[in-house]
Amino acid sequence: MGDSGSIYFLVLIPVMWCFISWTLSRVSGWNRLAECYRETGQPVESDSSEIEVESAHMRSARMGAIHYHSMLSFRVSDSGLKISILFLFRLGHPPLFIPWDQMHHVEADLHIYSHKVKLSIGKPTIVRAMLPGWVRYRMPIEMRPQNPSLR
Repeated sequence: MGDSGSIYFLVLIPVMWCFISWTLSRVSGWNRLAECYRETGQPVESDSSEIEVESAHMRSARMGAIHYHSMLSFRVSDSGLKISILFLFRLGHPPLFIPWDQMHHVEADLHIYSHKVKLSIGKPTIVRAMLPGWVRYRMPIEMRPQNPSLR
């Protein structure tokens, strides 16, 4: 009978892991973004024959109230931004593809030495996010926020 507690504990760990991952997707708004911007895996058409694509892995960002620390991957192209999460947290977090024209109210983070960018996703706004500087310097030039200290 003493071993049955160990078995329940081993079953409880993955169940709790799944529940926490699912709950984080609801609190952050990721699930609402997925309703509109779920990445389909199909190539995105572009006006140009070549689509410039850059990737960054193990980056941090804030989506809604949740800070995803070193668990996101970003991929930029001429048409938008793909965001995905580490496999272990994928439950409730399908990969997203957000076109550039669905991002608005873009502003620089005003903390000292910060290169992050704050923006709203969706029209009307679904989620407010803070993305890493890596994204800021790869978004279309007309969208990039100006650093107020340089004016």
